[in-house]
Amino acid sequence: MRKYTLKPAALYVMAVLIFALAGVLTFLTVRYLGSMKILMFVLIALFFGLAVIFGAILLPIYFRRSVIYLSAEDITFHTGIIFLRREQMKLSAAQYITRVSLPLGNFFGFNFLVIHGLGGSMVLPFLSAKDCDEIERQL
Repeated sequence: MRKYTLKPAALYVMAVLIFALAGVLTFLTVRYLGSMKILMFVLIALFFGLAVIFGAILLPIYFRRSVIYLSAEDITFHTGIIFLRREQMKLSAAQYITRVSLPLGNFFGFNFLVIHGLGGSMVLPFLSAKDCDEIERQL
């Protein structure tokens, strides 16, 4: 049984983008709501509070708890933040695989595998290019 984890570079990129978005929204808030000080400060606190919650707490928990197990018989994806979820598919039930790679996906880990099977599909997110190739070969 082989164990795959999500690529941490994708976590770092998403966290940076979340904090950059909070910075842009803060700039726009200061620029256009400068005369309404209370509303401006409430919105700035809201933007950075949400950025900290998502970028520094929830995303790292999701990446730490997500793991993919590939055995000779089946593939299992364990994930979750508050409630843990397990998706499992027999390899004999897998009909075809779709690989989605975003630009610079090899460096940042934005490679996804969608395994389509009998009655459903399973998405394996944020894999490295090497892990994607290994899983594709085994399936």
